Amino acid sequence: MKNDLKPSLICAVLALGLPNVSPGEEIAPRHGLDNVGHEQVKLAGGFWGPRLEIHHKTTIPHALDALERNGHVTNFDKAAGKFDGDLRGHHAFDSDLHKAMEGAMYSLQHFDDPQLRVRVESILDRILASQQEDGYMISYFIVNGLEKKWSDLRLEHQMYNAGHFFELAVEHNRLSGNPKALDAAKRFADHIDSIFGPAKRHDVGGHEEIELALIKLYRATGEQRYLDLCRFLLDERGCEHNVTAHKRFDPTKPSVAPEAEEADQSRPEWIKQLRTRNGRMQDHKPLVEQTEAIGHAVRAGYIYSAMADIARFSDAPAYGQAVEKLWQDVLDHKMYVNGGIGTAQYGDEGFGDPYLLPNQTYCESCASIAHVFWQHRMNLLKGEAKYADVMELVLYNAALSGMSLSGDSFFYQNPLQSKDGGKRSPWIGLACCPTNLARFTPQVGGLVYAQGKNQLYVNLFAAGEASIKMADGKAVKFAQETNYPWDGKVTLTVTPEQAFKFDLCVRIPGWALGKPVPSDLYRFADPKAAPVTLTVNGKPADATPAKDGYVHLERSWQAGDVVEIELPMPVRRVYAHQKVLEDKGKVSLMRGPVVYCLEGVDNKDIDLFKMTLPRNAGLRAEHRPDLLGGITVVQCQGLDDNQQPVKLTAVPYYAWANRDQGAMTIWIKEPER
Repeated sequence: MKNDLKPSLICAVLALGLPNVSPGEEIAPRHGLDNVGHEQVKLAGGFWGPRLEIHHKTTIPHALDALERNGHVTNFDKAAGKFDGDLRGHHAFDSDLHKAMEGAMYSLQHFDDPQLRVRVESILDRILASQQEDGYMISYFIVNGLEKKWSDLRLEHQMYNAGHFFELAVEHNRLSGNPKALDAAKRFADHIDSIFGPAKRHDVGGHEEIELALIKLYRATGEQRYLDLCRFLLDERGCEHNVTAHKRFDPTKPSVAPEAEEADQSRPEWIKQLRTRNGRMQDHKPLVEQTEAIGHAVRAGYIYSAMADIARFSDAPAYGQAVEKLWQDVLDHKMYVNGGIGTAQYGDEGFGDPYLLPNQTYCESCASIAHVFWQHRMNLLKGEAKYADVMELVLYNAALSGMSLSGDSFFYQNPLQSKDGGKRSPWIGLACCPTNLARFTPQVGGLVYAQGKNQLYVNLFAAGEASIKMADGKAVKFAQETNYPWDGKVTLTVTPEQAFKFDLCVRIPGWALGKPVPSDLYRFADPKAAPVTLTVNGKPADATPAKDGYVHLERSWQAGDVVEIELPMPVRRVYAHQKVLEDKGKVSLMRGPVVYCLEGVDNKDIDLFKMTLPRNAGLRAEHRPDLLGGITVVQCQGLDDNQQPVKLTAVPYYAWANRDQGAMTIWIKEPER
């Protein structure tokens, strides 16, 4: 239902904290599973509840304060003709504000905060005031000359800006029921659609993101043209650009237009490299023909997400097949043990050669976030637990490490070892990572469940409640009680509004079955796994997963039915594939989905890069509720460089660099046999 109130009254309603107006149902996918939106899931207590509270109270206002202080909002005022000061920042400056605002929209659906609602509505109105008559809305180009818009797509992130605004607008509509932002997004998208497409201009943006955002816009509006525009932008990669017909790119010919090459003579070498079709932007050949993940890891994660989505929302099986091959390449050759991606081997914040995984690495925070988005969409497309396994690994390790436990300092890069230690920054000038983290955490509830026609999937274990409507309109509530990932016990209470039959699909994590990842890139020292136990209303049930990785509990569910799962959580020793030379002769530690590291602050007067961990060393887990927000540590006995025994304490990797600065490593040397 759309809200017909005037914007001024909407603000008043929001300020009063009155109930939101539903913006209506989203378009369902044609294939695979549908997501269960974060707004249907309330995470409370356990691991995620406190994090969401810190995020709302600290991260969101901290990000908005920094963005206002640095001119992101006054840029829109200047574009609207209401500010006489200088334009600040670069051509992608708008996107940072859009991401933080999107995060606020997510968070406001879980916390009653009239003051923040008024603040974001005010900022949103200032953004919307800059929109041009034709729908265009990027402050940098409005101020610097509209004749330059769409002039240099490869280097200037215009479509990237637009995509992040589309995501903001969709979430604002879901929050408020007021279509003002969504209408602006439609006008902007229609403007882009009027320029780019079949029999129009053939070109693509250098930094992908708009593609997955167009899918969201399509789902929220039902407008087929947005899905078609997404498909065009996907099909256009690997083709000749700045032409009026679809023509495959010929790699034997120069990839830089003569006029651009001449204009770039006085520019830095890295600018010239951006012009070349070398795979940095996944534009070197058609996406459906790509089998190796190369280039900028953030851009790759976003475009792979869109490939999975286009296969789910339209009849595009070639994209589903291609993105599966790319997934296998990453899982077999190019992912760190904590789920991080991107080595920057080629100076492009991107993927390196197979098995070349240096631990003093790049692993940009945005890449981890994009990786989670991609794995989530792969799970929805294919309906297999292995994708949720990877999503969980990235979520609890690589993604969480980008932000401090206090919620107000950030990493751009996330190495797996550091001799001098790391120190997060309160803000980063190139603010893509802090603002991406600002929008990421409030979305976690939307990763927990998925649904099929008569199936409900439990992908993550997280304390809280969910209200889900099945495809036939029947409603069911779920409540999870768990202290996961510190404890493997999960109690799931099922409360349908009326008794009915459906298939409850519970993921049995790969780590609980003896595999840290669904490939041979990493392995446990002992692949044997203790049995998983599962009961329904106290009666034992078979916990053996089907081929898809889920235990299928198909029955007529009644209010108060209880499923209990017990996942044994021993500390496991993890080894890398023998071709990962960086980790040869080393071991890492994992318990449940959590990857551990050693920090100097816990292991004083020990050289972490010279000490060793004998293969027969005992590994003991101990929960410490008063340490680092409440964590389980791993204790063991190693040998220092003089072969003297030393007590070692390992903490979850995501929690490193939250105390005194010091050395850190995930991989630990083992003594030679």
